[in-house]
Amino acid sequence: MMQMRLVRWLLVLVVPALMVAACGGTAPNTSTEPAATTNVTMLFGFIPNVQFAPFYVADSKGYYEEAGLSVTFEYNMETDVLQRVATAGTDAPTFAHGSGLSVMLARQQGLPVQMVFQHYQQFPVVFFAKPDVPLESPQDLLNQSIGIPGRFGASYYALQALLYASGIPESELNVQEVGFNQFQLILEDNIAVASGYAMNEPVRLREQLGGASVLRVADYFPLASDGIITSEELTSERSDLVRAFVQATLRGLQDTFANSDEAFEISLDYIPEANLGTPEFERTVLQESLPYWEAENLGTIDPEVWQQSHQFLLDLNLLQAPVDVEASYTNQFVQ
Repeated sequence: MMQMRLVRWLLVLVVPALMVAACGGTAPNTSTEPAATTNVTMLFGFIPNVQFAPFYVADSKGYYEEAGLSVTFEYNMETDVLQRVATAGTDAPTFAHGSGLSVMLARQQGLPVQMVFQHYQQFPVVFFAKPDVPLESPQDLLNQSIGIPGRFGASYYALQALLYASGIPESELNVQEVGFNQFQLILEDNIAVASGYAMNEPVRLREQLGGASVLRVADYFPLASDGIITSEELTSERSDLVRAFVQATLRGLQDTFANSDEAFEISLDYIPEANLGTPEFERTVLQESLPYWEAENLGTIDPEVWQQSHQFLLDLNLLQAPVDVEASYTNQFVQ
């Protein structure tokens, strides 16, 4: 009996060894290697700001890391970021935050860029004034001094959209190019009305004066607003990477809606100025931003809005010729 037990014990040791030898002489490696991480650059056309909270949430909660991405945030002027996106190539995956209008204008210049995720569902530029200045319709702009940074960019397109929708010629308005000092000029009564972002200057005005008059451009004409932009080359040759980045950002946006207080606290780590200044102001900025991001399907691009924006750009000769609107965006990575 003892001898039989000894034989069985030897078989337990010897048989697995023989099997390993038959397979090449070495035991299989059961250790797991970490998955490769792809470096990605995300360009913003503005300074660090709580309006980018969904991106900060996605980064802080590890959603990009789970998707195999290491994301670097950079902050530049929008005209520069679209050029960089178009020329980055697939070996240096690059995304940018910009408007649908900018995409169509860039494509006119031969830059093959596409929007793949629409962050802002409504155009956020408004016209604002002190609370005693009536701003209930575009007609209230008549006989008022109106300050805009210049005849370029989002503020200029917003003014033109209001006039386009209401049939008011610009020649009937007193429009002044005042640079980016419009808030102070309003306070000092140097101008009566100015353009700005709904979640910025009007919030500051309410803080200082207890109220503000606001005329929302989005209430009169739909303009293709801000979202994630990348190159056609990247969407076609590295579609899995684009989908991973979009879906991780979408999770960040969903979490921001689910718990905006948490999103705000996360954002403070990415916005040094907020900690040094007035955090409560930044909290209000986030709350004012949320309605502009809302959609039945978050991040989805509305083809009708893009067609209307395209016609608007053509009618104002901002586009010299039609561009392929359907090639300017895609919803394939949001769905």
